[in-house]
Amino acid sequence: MIDTYDNTLILFGTHVAASSFYVTAIFAQGPVDPDAIARRVIIQEQVVGASVLIAQKGEVVFQKGYGFADLGLDVPAKPDTVYGVVGPMMPFTGVAVMQLIERGKLSLDDDVSKFIPEFPLQGHHVSIRQLLNHTSGIVDYHYLGDRIEATSRQPKALDEVMALYADKKWVHEPGTKWDWSISGFQLLVTILERVTGQTYEEFVRQNIFNPAGVKSTPYCDDSTLVYGLSRAYRRLGDGHVLAHEDGMAYNTDLRYCSTVGDLYQIWRAVQDKKLLRPETFRMMTAADSVSEHMSAQDPKMHYGLALTLNHEEDHRSIGQHGSLLGFSGSMYEFPADQLTIVVLTNTEGQNAYALSRALARAILGLPDLPKPPAPRPTPTLTDITVPIAEIGSLTGTFVLTAGEVPPNLHDSYTQYRRTYRVFNENGRLMIEPLGQAPERLFKQEDGSFATRSSAWNRISFVMRANRAVGMKMTSQGGLLLSGDRVGESDPRTFHQQLQ
Repeated sequence: MIDTYDNTLILFGTHVAASSFYVTAIFAQGPVDPDAIARRVIIQEQVVGASVLIAQKGEVVFQKGYGFADLGLDVPAKPDTVYGVVGPMMPFTGVAVMQLIERGKLSLDDDVSKFIPEFPLQGHHVSIRQLLNHTSGIVDYHYLGDRIEATSRQPKALDEVMALYADKKWVHEPGTKWDWSISGFQLLVTILERVTGQTYEEFVRQNIFNPAGVKSTPYCDDSTLVYGLSRAYRRLGDGHVLAHEDGMAYNTDLRYCSTVGDLYQIWRAVQDKKLLRPETFRMMTAADSVSEHMSAQDPKMHYGLALTLNHEEDHRSIGQHGSLLGFSGSMYEFPADQLTIVVLTNTEGQNAYALSRALARAILGLPDLPKPPAPRPTPTLTDITVPIAEIGSLTGTFVLTAGEVPPNLHDSYTQYRRTYRVFNENGRLMIEPLGQAPERLFKQEDGSFATRSSAWNRISFVMRANRAVGMKMTSQGGLLLSGDRVGESDPRTFHQQLQ
């Protein structure tokens, strides 16, 4: 189990004291031990490293690092450890766009075609407002499968990111339904650059980071050395391995690194009216009739303009959370309670949000959320010998698509497509997802197959005349993939599927 380190900064006004102990902070609802809560959730969520900041009434009252910034080198996470930012950066993209609206450079009702005439709107009209509040109907390239998963280690220019989704079907008519799509934010970045004549990096630095006075929020690309940057991790079986996605494979506003302190400082600059007029920010925190219906599972959760309008019971909050690239982030303010919590971790999954929620509920005097079920132990795989003749009958290139999409997944998953090749490597039956590492297929007692990396998933083949003509894959998360054999298992046939 991951241990934690006492690397705490306790801030009172302008006094900063480094401490080797934790504090029991006094909040409006009484004494709370944020350290004990953080430790508990970090263990439950199996987080490698995290940094936590809690502010009340505009003052930071708790800031601490937990676990490891680098697991292999035993480097502890600190209060000011730098992480890739996924989630909390999105509101600041919204701030940048709203600054242009304040300056008369854009209007919320401007059509995308005014600025990006080459983008195929397929007969639709899409406004900047609909990009900001995720009601555009444009498919999210993050959920298309091969388009991004097979190229997640390949840096891309803005037009290459656009090409991932530009020719895909729209998931609904613009303005009729809320559905998450970071594709819209890629378009917003393109619009910003064309209107200003600056790169997104230049504009954000001059108009957001510099006025906020932050020093540890660089643009992160694969030619930049970022001091203090944590390594990124994902779960594999009962342990963790490095997450190898390249942040430059995604749109520009996902290519940032920061600390919990810097994110809070930027957020305070918004609250202190240094970046936006109050009436502009109020527009960002208001949902329209469509984005009020953000979640069927939680009707109290709404969406504004680049901001999630969230809540813990009747305590309303504004902010954003997310996970990608082996990092997780959460930043929420509870305005009526004058409480802000920022969490960054270096472990894939919505663990930063889980940690933020647990802290917020304790501070607000709310009961704990139900304890999540303990992770099931990784199943022991059998390794039944697969004869050479059977290996030969199973090989091929298979293209799988999603069947019925569970209601908790985004509509974009209906267009999910993933390519695998099953092949013979010197007498071993192997499987390889396009763009990722190959690994062995282990035959189980029931005739299905599994891999070490996804021991809960089961793979089976549709056979006809002693030849696999199809493949099915069931996941622990409930998503069923199935599809046909489209060719031989040779590398040429396999890699042509991305074209």
